[in-house]
Amino acid sequence: MSSLLLIQKNKTMKILIIGGTQFVGRNLVEALLQTDYQDLTLFNRGKTNPDIFPQVKRITGDRYTDDIKKIGGQDWDVVIDISGYYPTTMELLLETIKGRVGRYIYVSTTSHYDVDYENLPEIIREDFPLVPCTEEQMHDRSGQTYNERKAEFERILQRQEWLNKIILRPSLIIGNHDHTDRLYYWFRKVHNQDTFLLPNKGKNVITYTDVNDFAKIIIQSIEHNNAFDTYNANSFIASLGEFVQLAAQKLGKSPTLINVTPEFVEEHKIPLWSGLPLWVPADRRVDNSRLLEDYQFTPSTVEETTTKLIDYYANGLKWRDLKAASPALKDDREQELMALLDGVQI
Repeated sequence: MSSLLLIQKNKTMKILIIGGTQFVGRNLVEALLQTDYQDLTLFNRGKTNPDIFPQVKRITGDRYTDDIKKIGGQDWDVVIDISGYYPTTMELLLETIKGRVGRYIYVSTTSHYDVDYENLPEIIREDFPLVPCTEEQMHDRSGQTYNERKAEFERILQRQEWLNKIILRPSLIIGNHDHTDRLYYWFRKVHNQDTFLLPNKGKNVITYTDVNDFAKIIIQSIEHNNAFDTYNANSFIASLGEFVQLAAQKLGKSPTLINVTPEFVEEHKIPLWSGLPLWVPADRRVDNSRLLEDYQFTPSTVEETTTKLIDYYANGLKWRDLKAASPALKDDREQELMALLDGVQI
């Protein structure tokens, strides 16, 4: 019998979700509410989408202050931590839940492996080392030290021998309610433009996690009799070229793709990863065989995820403009670069 079915029968289990209203957390709560289980509590600041899930109990507070003590004073069968970014705040959290939590599920990342980006391994597994984190990085609040802080967060958790824990390491998460616009950038190009830039012929691959898949993995983790405490939690490996091709097929489009070489990107100072979203000049493959062996889980394919997203972008987002804060190339800058690459088609 699957863990999900066990959850549906165990209506009395108390689950605390730290976060729960933006992207991963929102999709998780939506999935949980489709089960018979109803005893959910969200702990967050109440600033992001504060009006969703009115049927779910809430504790309002900032986890990085003494507000975290608000989750004390009661027992939790499961704590699902979606917003753990700053390891210096862990002492107070662990002190608050010690002896009062059955299982702690931490949402980590696969981007914190200590690998050489100039010479990436064929595939990255759970036993690879994590990046180090200095004292200064532990206190840093910028996005530049995200990987180091997530790695240190895990090391702190691993030292807590009293804590029943599962650490889930998703790859690049995509799906409904994604506030980053990173994959949306490419699908919107297919929908709106006859011609656009595609880096390195769209052939470099990275590993993705479908957010609906990830919600299922988290739900199974609640009562899963796990063989390990750490899992890479990804769905598939794909290239931007595959996404663009599939989107073009779904939308009935035939865009002209202008190749951008890594040398051109460097010469014209186009920011890696953000200027042409989701692209770096290397392949990053993450292994999920441990998850597939230990969970009852069939991951989505790139084709299935693309089909779902095209529907969401068309009917949910209605092909809106990119958010103003998006660091992706603006249309006028792209036109300038395409003029320099006239005729260099894929």
